[in-house]
Amino acid sequence: MSVCCYNGSMKDSVTRALNDYTARAKARFHMPGHKGRGAGLLPFDSALTFDVTELDLTDNLYSPSGGGIFRAELDFLRSLYGTAATVITAGGATSAVCAAFACCARRAPGLPVLCDRKAHISVINALALLGLEPVWFNAGALARDNIGELSEKYANMKFSAVFVTSPDYYGQARDISALVKLAETLGAPLVVDNSHGSHLLFYDGGRLHPLRQSAALVIDSIHKTLPALTGAALLHAARDTRFAFTEDELLSALRLFVSTSPSYLISSSACACLREMAERGDHAHARLLALVSDAREKLLALGYTLELSYDPFRLCISDKKARLLYDFLAERGIVCEFCDGRTVVLLTSVRNTAGDFELLLDACRHFSPTPPKPEKPYVFRLPMRALPIRDAMLAPQEHIPVTEANGRTAAAPAAPYPPGIPVIVPGEVFDSDVISTLMDYAPAMTAIVTAQES
Repeated sequence: MSVCCYNGSMKDSVTRALNDYTARAKARFHMPGHKGRGAGLLPFDSALTFDVTELDLTDNLYSPSGGGIFRAELDFLRSLYGTAATVITAGGATSAVCAAFACCARRAPGLPVLCDRKAHISVINALALLGLEPVWFNAGALARDNIGELSEKYANMKFSAVFVTSPDYYGQARDISALVKLAETLGAPLVVDNSHGSHLLFYDGGRLHPLRQSAALVIDSIHKTLPALTGAALLHAARDTRFAFTEDELLSALRLFVSTSPSYLISSSACACLREMAERGDHAHARLLALVSDAREKLLALGYTLELSYDPFRLCISDKKARLLYDFLAERGIVCEFCDGRTVVLLTSVRNTAGDFELLLDACRHFSPTPPKPEKPYVFRLPMRALPIRDAMLAPQEHIPVTEANGRTAAAPAAPYPPGIPVIVPGEVFDSDVISTLMDYAPAMTAIVTAQES
């Protein structure tokens, strides 16, 4: 089966404008310095002709003009996603997360964020940059039947936002409907980091995407699971919610955190990707789902243990020898996303071919799977806090072995990467449990702690 390729029948205005510009430009006396010409030494030299800057002809990604090339794309995306506003960023989901928090903080200055502890490092950095403090909770334990309990617990508190990551690196999801209800009772917008679920809009009518479940602000890191260049991401403001964030609010917040020279290669790839998905994303994901489902059945028949996932396109192989399996596959040219010591995570997209899955299955036939040990029950526990996040991150730092960090205050998140979920966040105090967990994932990890007074 061949890969579904974009033939340009719905070519976006950004790519069209770049093509027109490169055909017209005979001599470039503007940034960037390569002038659209490579030295013939780099594999991406041919792309340099499209790597331009903000000109009258090329508009500005973060301040689009009324008749500019980005205006047409933002209008198209708003229609595609059914949102009040959808904006593109070339700064990845990291910039979109920061912008989402900034939008909420501007409307409710000084208030904390009720924050899912399973949050990416970018969330911690956003909190520090904006001077926001989190109130951590275990969103994985949230269900409709304990909304009242949590609402009562936080009844005397006000929040600028409720934040959750869904789905995560393993394709596991939070109960978005329950979280929407919780956020409504607290009078705060629900912000969802959907970085690993961008493709879900183009499957089964999009019902699994947080926008279809009434989240107020949603981040899509489209390069992760859709065919766009690394760094391409979206920030959505849902329509028909009481918060009604506007495009002007999203763009104004983004400008706080992004380069004033956004990549036209990345933004063009985002526009082309989403035009392609609008045209044939459902069909392409139906084809992909057939390949993933077939691979899943054959892996199970070979004796592999697969984790169930909210995301039907994700393959997570659990094995007692997971690290050996990851290395075994890599040696055969099959490179998986990551291994946490227990699970090998494989990310799929519409660019994967039947041949890719054949290579995977053929290699797996030559490896002897071993069922994983039962996982310890997850216990939601927070380390002791000594400082606010921002104060800890801006304090003088020391770098020490994690084995020597007991009793010290973290000055930076400590997180095996990937998946980039901090075990301890700045301002919290290292203890034996934190150190043991980090040693299990990364024995040689360095702890960044606040410097002790001499």
